Amino acid sequence: MLCDNLYTLLSLETTQQGCLAQIRLLPESPIYAAHFKGMPVTPGACLVEMATELASRGTGRPLDVAEAPDIRFLHPILPGETTEMTVQLEGDPATDLWSVQFSAGETLCARMKLVLKP
Repeated sequence: MLCDNLYTLLSLETTQQGCLAQIRLLPESPIYAAHFKGMPVTPGACLVEMATELASRGTGRPLDVAEAPDIRFLHPILPGETTEMTVQLEGDPATDLWSVQFSAGETLCARMKLVLKP
């Protein structure tokens, strides 16, 4: 849904625990024009959706957010300032709980725990 509309997937590597993605934000996305006018920032809801999309691609099955027990936005993700990001996703198959981290270089921008179910 957001892939190629808000971000481009540069790479996706699956790991034993989940996956590791490299993405490029698309500053020309209409989402930035609406959030916020004159001072664009990547919406938190879009970060949750990106994590869900990437986990779905990494597992090869569609996943949806069932719960979001912990979401922390630690550093604003500005489209003109931040272009490439690393998204680390680690899932626990027993609980469907995923730990997600969005980083821009050495800066941790967001950390979340999501329950993702098919």
